Amino acid sequence: MLLAIREKAQGWFAWLIVGFITIPFALWGIQSYLGVSSNPAAVTVDGTEITQQQVEQEVRQFRDRLRNQLGKAYRPELFNDKMLRKQVMEQMINDAVLSETADDWNLRISDDFVRQYIQSIPYFQSNGRFNVQAYNTAVRNQGMTQRGFEEGIREDLVKQQLRNGIAGSAIATDYELNESIRLRDQERETTYMLVSGEKLAGDYQPSDEELKAYYDSHLQDHMVPERVKVEYILLSPETVGAGLEVTDEKLRAYYDQHKDEFQAPEERKVRHILVQVDENADAETVDAAKAKIEDIAKRLENGESFAALAREFSDDPGSKEQGGDVGWISPGVMAKAFEDAAYKLEKDKISEPVRTPFGFHLIEVTEIKSGGEGSFDALRGKIETAYRRNQAEQLLFDKAEKLADLSYETPDSLAPAAEALQLEPIQSDWFDRKGGKGVLASPKVVAAAFSEDVLQENNNSELIELEDDQVLVLRVVEHEAEHPQAFEEVKDRIRATLKREKASKLAAAKGEELLKSLQGGSTSLEQLAEENSWKLEPAATIKRNSTAVPAAVRDTAFGLPRPTSDKPAVGGVALGNGDYALLSVSKVTDGDPSKLDEEARKAGKEQLARTKGEAQFNLMGRYLREHAKVEINTEN
Repeated sequence: MLLAIREKAQGWFAWLIVGFITIPFALWGIQSYLGVSSNPAAVTVDGTEITQQQVEQEVRQFRDRLRNQLGKAYRPELFNDKMLRKQVMEQMINDAVLSETADDWNLRISDDFVRQYIQSIPYFQSNGRFNVQAYNTAVRNQGMTQRGFEEGIREDLVKQQLRNGIAGSAIATDYELNESIRLRDQERETTYMLVSGEKLAGDYQPSDEELKAYYDSHLQDHMVPERVKVEYILLSPETVGAGLEVTDEKLRAYYDQHKDEFQAPEERKVRHILVQVDENADAETVDAAKAKIEDIAKRLENGESFAALAREFSDDPGSKEQGGDVGWISPGVMAKAFEDAAYKLEKDKISEPVRTPFGFHLIEVTEIKSGGEGSFDALRGKIETAYRRNQAEQLLFDKAEKLADLSYETPDSLAPAAEALQLEPIQSDWFDRKGGKGVLASPKVVAAAFSEDVLQENNNSELIELEDDQVLVLRVVEHEAEHPQAFEEVKDRIRATLKREKASKLAAAKGEELLKSLQGGSTSLEQLAEENSWKLEPAATIKRNSTAVPAAVRDTAFGLPRPTSDKPAVGGVALGNGDYALLSVSKVTDGDPSKLDEEARKAGKEQLARTKGEAQFNLMGRYLREHAKVEINTEN
């Protein structure tokens, strides 16, 4: 039977079978056979579908934005796909609800407005004008068509129109501003007493049974994360270039081909007079310094000696006694504004006052040493460094390609690649998904080490490109799954935890007991502190952003009611260090709105209106979200 099929599966019969299979695939795709959609809905909002593909695209773009914003601080393990997908989907649902509302309200954006808005985006401009090529490239790089991009812009603008219509319509009254100032600038005279948990716990030591019971019930707190050891082959310009044979003949040939790279810079001998003023000084101080430097400039114009005026007035201690002489300078040595002015001056000419982060300068160029072609002997070190780098880059490309091929052809070992490249694989220490040291801290390396192909299938990784022209291939040599630390390893840490918890409980219980006495009016903080030898802090006037007291004490103080004329307001709060604070507020002083001038009142009302508007818009958004029909396809 099989032989007959094999013989028939040639010539016109085979093409007939291929045709029957190909036509349905071309028209409907393999999904027509599997009975699934090619792009299933991840969520439906009031009948509008958000597809799985759209969600994945938004997740990728969101991750890219995080990577660009955080730069080297970006750690992929802190932003797992599940967390990002949930956050992105919620935002997409909210956007869909707002888009539907905007459509119901007949909010529209014209084609001309969309076009003008896109043309105004700086990223798409070149020399102040819209660059069509930059626009097309950017759209393609996002995997979008122009039409799709423009519709996305239109949708964003419509939602912004909706936001502006709600948030921008809010107003703030004088009464609201006055109340806001009274609360914002309010001050409270507060004193507090600390009930020490450590003092109450005394010599308490948890038993071995308590330690073991805590360990068993809190295993998740004592887990060693999944970790690996790897071996890897690292290629870099330094390692590749280290064995290069360097001769004078080769260096001279390289020098002759790259003379333009070894030009000696023009040097200038300068002197200056500095009137020092801080970069962040107030306007009055800056004006005074500017007036002083201008007065010195006039005296120079009248023929007075530069050196004499420098010795008398310059604030630069390094050049003052030398008549302002700072010696020879070359590009990149001085502050940019100083350097620019010095290199524009003719010999023996004095500049206008020049502002740098150090203050105001008057600069004179006294000698000029022309640049030009540097001699081979004088520049030999630089030539050799450049030659090695150039040759290493060429070798690196070839060796990286060879490393990639050999590690792929022998996926279960790095030995053939190491032998061919005459390199020893480097052995790592243990590292987890947070990364290791050096190149092993790279998110790319971590992702490869914990990938299914490398970790589970025990294959070599693909070639990983790193910063500074480094590449590597790795393989996992040891792997440990997540597991709890041994009891003996964490015993001391658990003992400290139990002592701290015991102290906190005792402090809280004692504090709440004493708080009842305070609230009943039968005692005062001063009496309690004296009777129990608790630490009583002196009274202090604090504001809402004060750091003079613990944050928990400050927040509790501003949550208490106003004190009466004969009785302070009292409260208590547990502190993070295991103590308990009892506090009293004896006086409240409201902020004074009358201290604001007209301009400040106007700015305050505008800010308050913006805050109210955003709150109203967010409230509307929550209402719409709660009343929308949202169906999430958990299978997708």
